[in-house]
Amino acid sequence: MASLSSLFTVIKSRIFAFATMEDRCFFNFLSPALQSFRLVDGFVRNVFVLLTGSTIAMIIPVVAAPLLTRLYNPTDYGVLALYVSIVSIVSVPLTANYDAAIMLPEKDEDALNLAAVCVAIAFLLSAALLFVSWCFAGQLTALLGNTRIAPYLPLAPLMAFMMGLHGTFMFWANRKRQYRSLAANKIMESVVTPVASLILGFYSWGATGLIASLLGGKAAAALMLGRTAWHEKRKSHISLKRRVMCEQARRYGDFPLFSAPTSFLDMVALQVPVFLLTKFFGPTVVGLFALTTRVLGSPLALVSQSIAQVYYQWITEVGHRKDETSYVLKLARYLALIASGPVLLIMLFSPSMFAIIFGEQWRIAGDYARLLALPLAVKFVVSPLAVIMPATGNIRVGSVWKTTYFVSTLATLYIASHFQVRTFLYVYCIHDSIFYAFYFFLIVKASAGLGSVRDTTVNASGSL
Repeated sequence: MASLSSLFTVIKSRIFAFATMEDRCFFNFLSPALQSFRLVDGFVRNVFVLLTGSTIAMIIPVVAAPLLTRLYNPTDYGVLALYVSIVSIVSVPLTANYDAAIMLPEKDEDALNLAAVCVAIAFLLSAALLFVSWCFAGQLTALLGNTRIAPYLPLAPLMAFMMGLHGTFMFWANRKRQYRSLAANKIMESVVTPVASLILGFYSWGATGLIASLLGGKAAAALMLGRTAWHEKRKSHISLKRRVMCEQARRYGDFPLFSAPTSFLDMVALQVPVFLLTKFFGPTVVGLFALTTRVLGSPLALVSQSIAQVYYQWITEVGHRKDETSYVLKLARYLALIASGPVLLIMLFSPSMFAIIFGEQWRIAGDYARLLALPLAVKFVVSPLAVIMPATGNIRVGSVWKTTYFVSTLATLYIASHFQVRTFLYVYCIHDSIFYAFYFFLIVKASAGLGSVRDTTVNASGSL
């Protein structure tokens, strides 16, 4: 037994002697037997922890999906998609993008006071949005083109507030390298939401059940991370002071001035397809589109976010590498390799797979999946690398890209919405693939400046 152990050690040392750091990262990830090896900065270990939670978080909704698609129809999913689009947009400026700055202060006291700024701003803006939703529900419903969304508009500010809290506490947990808590949080949310959807679906709650379940899952996740942050505050004896909160708000003032508006436009651009499909093609088409993006995009987003979270923490804490451009390109290759298998599978078999798994009424969603696979894969590769932009202080470059993307998306898809659905989707896929490929070029170019930039010059959020 001892000889086998010695042989295994020799083999591992020989392999690692000829491997680059990036190769060792993915070799560790792919081979559980080598998990005892750790890089100095723990990058692989932390990604692996989050990916484990993400994998479990993916499996649960996938198992529940065939039941949910038989309890809810495409119209119900269309209402849910419109509601999620509204919440996603209003939640972006809710913390004034100060949450992305929580990673940057040297002292935990400053970071936690900045988190308190996020909570205070989110509460005030959510209250204002609640007032607007009550007073102008009729006008908003007419503008959106779906009367079924009217009863749920007052719930949008509450959901947005929960998302603001969740995002704030996620950045704090990421700063403290609490990756086990983040992984457990993903699993818990992925359990609460589908289980509640199944229960309410059996009682025929329709779109109300889907929205209530989503709200419950996000609230549970936010409270879980909030409780952890509160215990950390008490354990570290950190005080929340108005003076410190104001100081940190001023220090990172470029976030609300530059990053928040352009991030808002970026999110609007991402949700434009849902709004235009609702307006011109009806809730059923939106439901088919929503299921497609949910089935394809959610797993990719979970993996992508796991890598992005650890990568952001890594480059802000450990320091900047001189060969960062090479590292970005290698990481992009690995991400492309991960995405290539699912994309090929979807291209070949998605219509039949959707019909078998979700029911015959969802076969058209499988046709949509063939078209959407490519742009979703491109986003999967680019999104984790986008944290390079805040790390290099390229706030204005990122802002210009986001503004241009918003204007181009709105104009291009509005024109495409006057044609058939398939034409609309073709235009959407080509447009997004080109824009995100160009964004990748900007990220690679920006990565060359990492060696000379420190956290005092970081002035933007890199989330998509």
